[in-house]
Amino acid sequence: MTGLYRFAAASACVCMLVALAGCTTEKDLRDRRVDLAVRHFDRAKFRAVPEKRLTLRECIDLAMEHNLDLKASKLEKDVADRQKVAELLRMLPEINFNYTGSHRNNYAASSSKSVSDDGSSYGASTSQQRDLNYFNLDFALSVMDFGLAFFNTQQARDKALMVKQRNIRLAQNLALDVARVYFNVAVFQRAKAESEELLKLCKDRSALITELESKKAIDPFRAFEERRKFNDMERRLEYYVLQYENAAVELRSLLGYYATSNIRVDDSVLDEKKVGMLDNMKLPGMEVMEQIALLHRPEMMERDIQKHINVLECHKIVLSMFPSVRLFMDFNASSNSYLYNQTWWDLGINSAINLLKLPMKIAQLTAQGKAVNAEDVKAYGQAITIMAQVRVSHADFLSSREIFKQDDKVRKRDYDLFNKANDREHVTTLSKLEVDHMRLQVANATILRTISLSNYYLACFRLMNAMGIQDKHQGDLAAVETELDRLGKDAESVIQGADK
Repeated sequence: MTGLYRFAAASACVCMLVALAGCTTEKDLRDRRVDLAVRHFDRAKFRAVPEKRLTLRECIDLAMEHNLDLKASKLEKDVADRQKVAELLRMLPEINFNYTGSHRNNYAASSSKSVSDDGSSYGASTSQQRDLNYFNLDFALSVMDFGLAFFNTQQARDKALMVKQRNIRLAQNLALDVARVYFNVAVFQRAKAESEELLKLCKDRSALITELESKKAIDPFRAFEERRKFNDMERRLEYYVLQYENAAVELRSLLGYYATSNIRVDDSVLDEKKVGMLDNMKLPGMEVMEQIALLHRPEMMERDIQKHINVLECHKIVLSMFPSVRLFMDFNASSNSYLYNQTWWDLGINSAINLLKLPMKIAQLTAQGKAVNAEDVKAYGQAITIMAQVRVSHADFLSSREIFKQDDKVRKRDYDLFNKANDREHVTTLSKLEVDHMRLQVANATILRTISLSNYYLACFRLMNAMGIQDKHQGDLAAVETELDRLGKDAESVIQGADK
């Protein structure tokens, strides 16, 4: 008994140590958070951004490679794929292997006697050997489990497809976000380059106004007005510099790098010679664009998959209403030589049904049928929302085009007036201030035109995103137009087929 008590005490101590090791205090969590914070900071800080000027295509590729949300979504897809394989393997039948070996120190013997008085007892007899080996192989197949595993496999495959569609949409939205921030960086990168020289001009002219005021060359009211104009322009230019810093930090964060403003992008996309491609871009009709969105938006495919999952759930409920049938097949082998047959097969069928569960199953089937109908309504609502997004994006595209054209006209007009004023032969000191005002106004009009152009490009990409076009054509307007032409023809054929 002493040994048994020692064993019990040792087991209790081990269990207590395991329980204490599983407890986590607030200090443990804080220490773990500090360790992770240091490692994450070092990992993010020492990832170098390419030194060259990045194009839009390169920024999107870097975001697809390093964005952590996209990586986590891809890992979820891997989990769904593994789950699909696990559900497929669940369809295999149950096979059990048993082996039993035994040894006795003497023979198992027995005696018998007659049940009547005039009988006599038989002598002792044995029916087994001292060493016995018993082998058993069980094969069991449940028809109900096999059917449920089959439908679960189909649902697991559908869930993997749903995760894939979500990844596609996540990549499309990420590409749009990168394009938005990329154009902000490009715009304010140019604005910053122009603003640095103009800010110096504003400071110099502020000193000149002070000097003219001290010499009584201008009255205080004129000096106040001139100084106010230069101060307003200086604040605008400093705002553009600040916006560049913010956009650069956001772009580096989207690309998965340490959040600083040390990044340069290729802003040649904002050159005037490339605007013609955007102006001459041919878009399909509104109904065709809406049909393209309904055919290619991942959300619609995801909604259809969810409906199919609910339909399969109905099939599972119907299957569970049938009697459960289980097939058995056993193979047995014994080394006991006293048996007439040392090997034999067993075959059997077990079937059972719980009649009191049928009302519950019928109620579940009715509820699941309502869920299928609800998915139809949700799919229609999703279609209405997507078509509205296409129309809003198209209206934004046309509005951005008009705003850009208006800003372009204003910039050209101010530039022509500045050239005429600057070419005059006799320019006084006061008129020089007016010319400087015009120079600043032209610079501001140029920056506003560049901002309108970036919004024009972004409205085009937002329209492509609303139609569900893949991000691989971002930045290549010719490829986008070719893809639109192909998808438009496919959508038109679908529309014509539906009319018939």
